[in-house]
Amino acid sequence: MTTILNAVSGTGLTQTADGSGVLKVQSNGVTTNALAWVNFNGTNGSIRAAYNVSSVTRVSTGTYSVAFTTATTDANYSVSLMSSIASAASNGTANQLLESTTPTTSGFTWNNYKTGTGVFDPLYAHVNVFGN
Repeated sequence: MTTILNAVSGTGLTQTADGSGVLKVQSNGVTTNALAWVNFNGTNGSIRAAYNVSSVTRVSTGTYSVAFTTATTDANYSVSLMSSIASAASNGTANQLLESTTPTTSGFTWNNYKTGTGVFDPLYAHVNVFGN
């Protein structure tokens, strides 16, 4: 599934590959680069740019499902989420709480909340995934 370059103490640089085109950089077996990332339009789930993300589905207002192109080795990755305001007219009301559901090796679903307002569709949504 992946090509892994691993800097291992005492033995130097090792490489394993399967031809999938996914690259992981490791140090002593710990991945040091993003497993996936995406920048998308929250009003329709349209991807602007991505790495290892095959799709973003807008499930409902403020709720999105992110699917990985290549599955992760386990579901113990870390997700970092950030979103913009809902519209230019709501500038200055960026008090947001982003919560994620239980992740799987193929992806995860998250809800975009604004305190006092509830779920909303942001103009820009950004997701970063790190793990092994």
